[in-house]
Amino acid sequence: MEQLIENSKPPYTVLLLSGLSQILLWGGSYFLLSVLSGPIMQETGWSYQQVYGCLSLSLLISGLLLPAIGKMIQQYDQNFILHYTGIVMGIGLIMIGSAQSYLLFVLGWGVIGVGMGMGLYDALFASLGKLYGSKAKKVIVWVTLIASLAPSISWPFTSFLLHELGWRHTCFTFAGILMVGIYPIHKYIFRPTIIKETITQRDSVSFRSRIFYLLLANFTIGAIITTGVVVHLIDILSAKKIEMSVILMIVAFLGPSQSAARTLELMIANRSAVEMAFISTFAMLLGIGLLFFHPGLATIGIIIFGVGNGMRSVLRGTLPLAIFGPDQYPLVIGRLARMPLIAQAAAPFIGGFMIQQFGTTIYLCSLCALLLINLVLIWNIRSYELQLQKS
Repeated sequence: MEQLIENSKPPYTVLLLSGLSQILLWGGSYFLLSVLSGPIMQETGWSYQQVYGCLSLSLLISGLLLPAIGKMIQQYDQNFILHYTGIVMGIGLIMIGSAQSYLLFVLGWGVIGVGMGMGLYDALFASLGKLYGSKAKKVIVWVTLIASLAPSISWPFTSFLLHELGWRHTCFTFAGILMVGIYPIHKYIFRPTIIKETITQRDSVSFRSRIFYLLLANFTIGAIITTGVVVHLIDILSAKKIEMSVILMIVAFLGPSQSAARTLELMIANRSAVEMAFISTFAMLLGIGLLFFHPGLATIGIIIFGVGNGMRSVLRGTLPLAIFGPDQYPLVIGRLARMPLIAQAAAPFIGGFMIQQFGTTIYLCSLCALLLINLVLIWNIRSYELQLQKS
């Protein structure tokens, strides 16, 4: 017998605080090495692969843990998973900042991986879905809209701390912010509410069903494409003989275009999640396709790709909610998150190998082929949704 927390319309404080917590958590984990990797390698002598391999390890650990985390969020009324996310990440950051050996550095990122599984998008979406049920779609859109500012805020802030304190004390500062700030934010958002038992036609979710595997494949391919483009974007544009100063200007459009996509999501909220998935995938395909042509189209291509990718981030939460309903949403989110995060961890290495062996043109063709497969998958998901509506 499953339980769904019925709540009133989400207050704006919940939207703002959820977005703020994601900015802090993403800034203290996923986006941290973008600024700190250089000083870390310079001081320690560790290679690029050694440093960034730790981030891949974190993604792998979070992916492996998420099914269990989703199950815990589903089963327990008190959401202690998200409550203690900041403390876990803070411990990992303290280990990293204190690391004189590579082993402690790796262990610190392993702890951060546990925290990422406990508190980033997938765990938050699962918790919001349990809290607000069918109303969670709007909350997820707003939260991702606010959280899309994470790189724009965290990178300058991390750079400032690095300049003033050095990379080790930057880690300690982030640890203090997360350990002190995240607990009260999540305690307020997920405070005790009235539990109401519900029974729907979609109470029982089969994790061996055709629709589940369709969604799993779709999300996994999406993770490969997103990571494969973002991580290797500079290499892709450099192969087009574009100067580095222009490349940096083009790359700067990626973040704002993703934010614009989430605003667009609010403006066309009457569209179904499956329809939005079509639009998102087609936009990503068109954006990558434009990179094949004249370098002058690269900016437009990145903007269109960013719009599609921004919509994809929202769909990670809204599409499973639309297909499976809210009653076992945390379980579904947890199960659907594992393979995409594992793929995300592997994508930089696979992409780097392909670019080195076959060049950027073949690499981009491979990404376009994956997007075409995703369009077919979405078509099949749409057929399932229509059958569900008729039943």
